[in-house]
Amino acid sequence: MDFKKLAPEQKQAYLADIERALTSRRLYLKSNFSLADLAEETGIKLHNLSYLINSERGLSFSDYMHLWRIRHFKERLNDYEWKDLTLEKMTAACGFKSRATCWRAFIKLAGQTPSECLKLARGIQSRSNANF
Repeated sequence: MDFKKLAPEQKQAYLADIERALTSRRLYLKSNFSLADLAEETGIKLHNLSYLINSERGLSFSDYMHLWRIRHFKERLNDYEWKDLTLEKMTAACGFKSRATCWRAFIKLAGQTPSECLKLARGIQSRSNANF
């Protein structure tokens, strides 16, 4: 099947299949989750899956997964279970393989570091900006 010739409705249906596969089992939280794993989950051929994510989302597979992980991070920031976790443990729980990968992804896709995101979400002011 040539994805370049698919009707827009069919592309959207495949994208919905991808998102359903990712959300139903939270596959993006697996740090070793690969394009081949997603192809197996969705039944979409590997090269077609890659083309679809690139053309319709404008992202590489790794950036697409990082975007899902960043969303998860932002959704969980104020959860009670996360209140005592270190930033490193939070990002690992979101599926990031390393600190460097996480920081690069956040800066590229969210325009801020995870620590900046955390501070904004929790209303934390730096000591120099605090009103005494």
